Amino acid sequence: MKLVFKQRIFSWLDCYDIYDDTGDTVYTVKGQLSWGHCLKIFDLYGNELGMVKERVLTIDAEKCSRN
Repeated sequence: MKLVFKQRIFSWLDCYDIYDDTGDTVYTVKGQLSWGHCLKIFDLYGNELGMVKERVLTIDAEKCSRN
């Protein structure tokens, strides 16, 4: 099965659909802003199937200091 979605600029906070090769909606993706971006993937019945979350880089000041 081939899946298609049209990504929009600044779509992290948007809600958009993923379509199969016949044009039918298969999944819905809802973006939310948290500590890093988070995209949640839902089926047609609203059940959450998965999540893609951005890791935020943190710097440990103790390891970076020069003594």
